[in-house]
Amino acid sequence: MKWLLLIAGCLILLLLLLMFTKIKVYIDLKHVHKNDKIQIKLTAWYGLFHYTIKVPVIKKEEGSATVTVKKEQGMKEESKKEETKKVTPENLRDGLADLRTMIVHIVGFHKIVRQFTRKVKVKKFVWHSMVGTKNAAHTGMLTGACWALKGSIIGLLTSYLNFQIMPSYSITPNFQRWQANTLISCILQFRIGQAMWTGIKLLRYWKGKKANFKSGNLARLSGDSNKQSF
Repeated sequence: MKWLLLIAGCLILLLLLLMFTKIKVYIDLKHVHKNDKIQIKLTAWYGLFHYTIKVPVIKKEEGSATVTVKKEQGMKEESKKEETKKVTPENLRDGLADLRTMIVHIVGFHKIVRQFTRKVKVKKFVWHSMVGTKNAAHTGMLTGACWALKGSIIGLLTSYLNFQIMPSYSITPNFQRWQANTLISCILQFRIGQAMWTGIKLLRYWKGKKANFKSGNLARLSGDSNKQSF
């Protein structure tokens, strides 16, 4: 009995340690000309645990990339049949009810996810880019558009994440040649317990408030095969 209590106590301590463990995520993304490199590094316990995911440099050669699209063979003209569907007031009513159900579920998921993202601390955020064309006027317009785009993206990120520092970002114009380079480097930190609790809440929300669609096609997606499609 003592051994069982000791094992249970060790498991509880291990679980508590895991729950309060802080994970740091280092993200480095680089795009230079046609070469891309992405590296994601996870660390915990002051570097005692670390795991790195590297995406090797991808170089796109001019004229060497081909895309093959497979087309489905259609039915013969004589075998095709016209299918007409009647739209009734009941169909419209069910469609509006399904739209409301989808919005409610999306808002619910959004609230749970946002509660987690607000606890994700941003320790570093650097985003520098260089853009350019051979035309000075076009380069100026492109630079202005990129500044506006970056400002909007960073504004959105600051509303979702907990920035500990001011983000550093810039746009450098190149008036001599075509240029589209960018460098992103950031460090995120959160507790494993926060991520686990968010996953549990999402699972409970999905099971407890399962979407009850009225129209047949959406009802089948939610697992209700008894509804007839119209």
